Amino acid sequence: MNLIINNLRIPVELDKPVEPDKMDQYVKAASQKLGIDAKDLKIVKILSKELDLRDKEQLFYKMSVIVRTADSFDNKKKFPEFIEKSEDIESPKDAKEAGATGKGKNIKERPIIIGFGPAGMFAALSLIVFGIKPIIFERGKRIEERSLDVQRFISERQLDPESNIQFGEGGAGSFSDGKLFSRRNRNTGYANRVLDTFIKFGAPKEIGYISKPHLGTDVLCRIVANMRNYILKQGGQIHYSAQVTDLLISGDKACGVVINGEQEYHSSDIYLAVGHSARDTFEMIHKNGIAVEQKPIFAGVRMEHPAKLINLIRYGDKYKDFPGIGAATYSFNYTDRGKKRGAYTFCMCPGGEILNASSEKGLMVLNGMSNSGRSSAFSNAAIVVSCHTDDYKSDHPLAGMAFQKEIERRTFQAGGGRWAVPAQNLEDFMKDKISGRLNVNSYKMGAVAADLKDLFPGFINELLLAAFNQWKQQEPLFVSQQAILFGSETRTSSPVRIKRNNNCESVNIKNLYPIGEGSGYTGGITSSAADAIKAVDMKWGQVA
Repeated sequence: MNLIINNLRIPVELDKPVEPDKMDQYVKAASQKLGIDAKDLKIVKILSKELDLRDKEQLFYKMSVIVRTADSFDNKKKFPEFIEKSEDIESPKDAKEAGATGKGKNIKERPIIIGFGPAGMFAALSLIVFGIKPIIFERGKRIEERSLDVQRFISERQLDPESNIQFGEGGAGSFSDGKLFSRRNRNTGYANRVLDTFIKFGAPKEIGYISKPHLGTDVLCRIVANMRNYILKQGGQIHYSAQVTDLLISGDKACGVVINGEQEYHSSDIYLAVGHSARDTFEMIHKNGIAVEQKPIFAGVRMEHPAKLINLIRYGDKYKDFPGIGAATYSFNYTDRGKKRGAYTFCMCPGGEILNASSEKGLMVLNGMSNSGRSSAFSNAAIVVSCHTDDYKSDHPLAGMAFQKEIERRTFQAGGGRWAVPAQNLEDFMKDKISGRLNVNSYKMGAVAADLKDLFPGFINELLLAAFNQWKQQEPLFVSQQAILFGSETRTSSPVRIKRNNNCESVNIKNLYPIGEGSGYTGGITSSAADAIKAVDMKWGQVA
């Protein structure tokens, strides 16, 4: 008999590795909860695991597990809250297992995928399940070459506009924290298929059940290479340094693409999987008459603290240096209902660093990242404010891009024009004074003291100040002299939405499927990958 046990509490001191033969503490806790001998019970599968921080004197892992007991165990009478559900033991089926039998093997024209970030990669993997060999065009370089270009930018300050933290194989997420959780309900078939796929290509199995799973930049880059090699082995084609500079449209149908202004490729299935920073591509799309609309975004600053301070705030003094639980995460929110705006923490990177994520000369934007060990001495997060389309002061569909670019232009200039970051200690920001001496920080290209209020429209500054004042009441150590702010964070999501119907097809141009974050429908690795799976399933007959 298989039972699901929820709310199993394991003291962090007693947590054991998760290999099947090393779950003694889990078995002991489950047997005590059921009131049976430990030898009559086996842990079959871990469904979820989350760190419980409510009691700083004793931290627990709160878990849900599937256990196997003797068929004679009478759970319905004695333990009605434990539900027999043996089918939950199996992983969600992918399209091939669920009945996809290579429907696309006889298609005349191979589908084209524009962009090789999470959406593009998972569109390719999903097409291969159906026996279809896609052709992929990526404007940037392979992940290995891209990594060298990023390091060269940091050391030599020479930006390659086509190979950087925004553009290249793996997308922007490859040089972030490798976060795999979604703000949407992640307990869906699509999200589970994404996580299972990452595990298949080298991610640790624990991402399938821990809360807020992450991979880290170092691990994610290796997985991206594994996915690429698999796609190539299965007959897919990948073209690098291959920017789609135009779309071929006949009547109301897309029929191909133009690469680097020269070579044409034809197809009746085009998956548009560009990232949120492909501004020139958005301009080309709009020029071609494809329906595009404005979308709200968030913009603000990056804030950094010593990682030990965040550990103290979140774990308490007893556990601030406890091995095994890792660098602490946090989440803060503030809402001004009267102004219908909010500020919140975004893309929190524990034990990470702040990076220059620029992709255009003369425009500067930041991002945060962590490696898998999250072992840096610093922790950072974006603190961003909701920006409505009315704030763009224009009804042009691409006005959000201009709004972003103005902040990024001011940021670049405030840093002195050599990729140094404008920065201000948090308490100085709140007192409206330029910092005399900036806090030690993780940014490797140099920091310049500046008044960050000069970077933003007034409403962003007002919301940031209101949020910090409220959070100071909630957690004084968080809003303290140990915090430092950097400008600016503008590319939390795409400022445009390429309008599509319920089948993920453009509302006015057939054969064109806008997917992922750049198309304005998702935010982050997991949701972008899930969106791609959904679009391919809808086209080829498999719905999760």
